[in-house]
This record gives sequence, structure tokens and C-alpha cells, in this order.
Amino acid sequence: MFRSFVYQLLLALGIAAGLLLCGGADTQADEAQLVPVGVAKVDITPEQPVRMYGYASRKTESEGIAGRLKAKALAIGGEAGNELAVLLTVDCGAVPADLREEVFRRVQSKTSLKPERFMLCNSHNHSGPNLKGMASISGVEHEHLATYAQQLTDRLEKVVLDAVAARQPGRLSWTQGSVSFAANRRVLTDGKWTGFGAVHDAPVDHGLPVLRVTGADGALMAVVVNYACHNTTLRGDFKQIHGDWAACAQTAIEAAHPGAAALVTIGCGADADPCPHGTVELCEKHGRALATEVSRLLEEANWRMLPPTPAAAATVLKVSHGKNPGSETFQVAVWTFGDELAMIFFSDEVVVDYARRLKQEFDGGRLWISAYTNDVSRYIVSKRLLSEGGYEVRSSLSSRVTDGHHEQLTPAMEDRIMEAVESLLPAGYLRK
Repeated sequence: MFRSFVYQLLLALGIAAGLLLCGGADTQADEAQLVPVGVAKVDITPEQPVRMYGYASRKTESEGIAGRLKAKALAIGGEAGNELAVLLTVDCGAVPADLREEVFRRVQSKTSLKPERFMLCNSHNHSGPNLKGMASISGVEHEHLATYAQQLTDRLEKVVLDAVAARQPGRLSWTQGSVSFAANRRVLTDGKWTGFGAVHDAPVDHGLPVLRVTGADGALMAVVVNYACHNTTLRGDFKQIHGDWAACAQTAIEAAHPGAAALVTIGCGADADPCPHGTVELCEKHGRALATEVSRLLEEANWRMLPPTPAAAATVLKVSHGKNPGSETFQVAVWTFGDELAMIFFSDEVVVDYARRLKQEFDGGRLWISAYTNDVSRYIVSKRLLSEGGYEVRSSLSSRVTDGHHEQLTPAMEDRIMEAVESLLPAGYLRK
């Protein structure tokens, strides 16, 4: 009750300030654009050695800290009518599903947050703690990860609640730019996968959608960016904690815009790597490139104002195993800001063909497509990759449920997912 009263008071003050700034013109439009928004961030760097995510060649714990890891939360909307939505970005390989559910359970007990309005976006960083692999690790190494898991749970809960508590009247707008350091990594010979590399004429998504959050006075509060590229600038021989290019991008954006928070989500870049790669300096180079584009957009771009709060819908696809009992799941969620923007969230590691097909069949100029959301367990490959074979296909959900005979999965995952997105998106987003 008190929180609602405080928000209503802040909203009224924000509207009044906005009217003073614009001389009282267009009162109804100004009021309609205001929405409660709050942002918070917390350090989630492990302070003791831990086993690291990704790269099976690494068999020992981390050896120091080369860069800090962060989690950041953006809270949008009020409590009335269950309008609250939270976007949580985490510098990690993958937050385990049970840990994510515990964070949500805690937050939900204190707010009106609904499941389809809570998106935890993993950076899929390959130089952080390996919480997903904790069950297969024993002894002191398991104890270190278990301790970190508890700390992470507490800090993620706190950062979300801090963002909710920090809400004040603000506005949302968005635009799109581009950066070019992602390269398709699948090397083909005679149409078949033969290894990893940088294949510059292969499919990749260089789009950079940016969400801008400003206060009622126009001051920049936060930016959220989405880019389709693995956080694998640092390779398996690197043994220090670091957030890779996504963490460097956040640091560079915040340095260029003091007082604002930067959040990074990852698009359908499961078959794309940073190019070039190999050093912390290259992480910083890629991060600066992204930050430079954000600064350009903030100065030059035409920003599209968004309605105050998104409508949200979600579904879980259950894909049965061909011979064995049980099923695998794949999550799809959509946030739509009227007819201005549709944010599509996929779980798992989704390849670029999904973004390309979505932008062809729907209005690509109004889409934001993120993967690695809420859970990261399997690659989600396209029909094209299934015909080429290779690493991502062998590690895909399609192969998992068919014991390696992905051609037996009908309908194909690609068609199932496209149908699920169409069922969630308003018809107005379909191309005419």
C-alpha cells in the first residue's frame, strides 16, 4: 500500500516536471509515456577459485580475477494490474534453472511479478563459474561452487528487489544500430561441417537493437543492448575470471555515460564467435566498438517511443524422446510494447537462422530477439545446420531427443519454434 502511494506521488511529480520542461504542451501524450522504471546492479564475482564454465579442456579452478562480473536488473511498470516486468542480465555461462526458479520464487513472494514477466538473460560467458556443471564436480571444488551458488542466489534476489524499489517515472524508447565483430564460426567443406574458424561470408546477425531508459527529466538512466555473438573472445587456455566482450561493453558504455547502467542480452549467436579472439585486450576492443555505436545512436538516432508497459505471453514446448520416456523443453516468451516493438526471448543456444527467418516472416524492423534466457541446456539448430552436421548439431536438442537421429524429429524444431512465436505475437507483426 505504502509502495503504491509513493509511486503515485512520484508519478505525479514526474508528470509535473515533464510538463514544465515542454511548456505544458500535449499533456495527455506526455502522461501516457511515463512509466515506473528502476535499475540496479550488483557485483557477482566469485572471491575464491572456482571451476569455470565451458571448454572441457579446463580441468582446474580459476587462477585469479581479470575482470569483475555483474548482474543488473531493469524493473518496468507498477504493481496495479500485475504490470511489473523485470529484465535481469547476468554475467555468467548459465544460471541453473533451479537457481533461477528460487530467485523468482523469492521475488514473487514480495511483488506482483508473474512468470512470463521475468526474464533472466545469461551472457553465456565462458570465463566465469561453472554452476551448470556443479553436479558432476566433487570435493572442495564442489564446495566452492555451492558456496558461490548461494551467494549468487542472494545477490540476484537483492538486485531485482533493489530495481523494483528504485522505480521512478521514466520513459522507454528504442532504435537499432549495428556492430561487426561477430563472425560465423562453422567451416564447411563440400557443404559439411569440418571445424571452427571465422567464415565471413556465412550467415551472421550484426544488428544491435538498443532500449533507452530515461527519467522524467530526460536524463539517461539505462540502456539495454542485444547482440548475437558468443562470449568466447577468451579461449580454453585462459584461466582467470572475466566477463568477456559483454562485460567490457557494459563498462565502456557506463564510462561514456556516467550515472547510466548498461545491460547486455545475447541474440541468436550460437554459431557466431567474436573475431578476432584470444586476449583480454580484444574483449575490450569489441566492448568499445559496441559502446561507440551506442553513443552514436544516443546522439544521432531517431528513437521510437514505447508504450509504458509490455504485454507478456509465454509457452513451453515439450519435445518427447523418440524411444525413451520423458521429454525436453524449450521456452519461448514475448513482450510486446503495443505495435512498436516485440521482444522475443528464447531459452538455450539458438543459431542465427532463427533470427533471419523471424525477420523475414515478421516485421524485422520491430523485433528484438534474445536467446540464452531463463535456461541454457542445448543448442537449437536449424534445418540448414542439420544438413551440414557438426558440433552444434551433435549437441542439439534435436539430436538429444532422437538419440542422434535428428532427421527423425518431425516436425523439425525450427518449424515448432516458428509456430510457437506466431501463436504468441500479435497478428500485426506478421508481414503483409
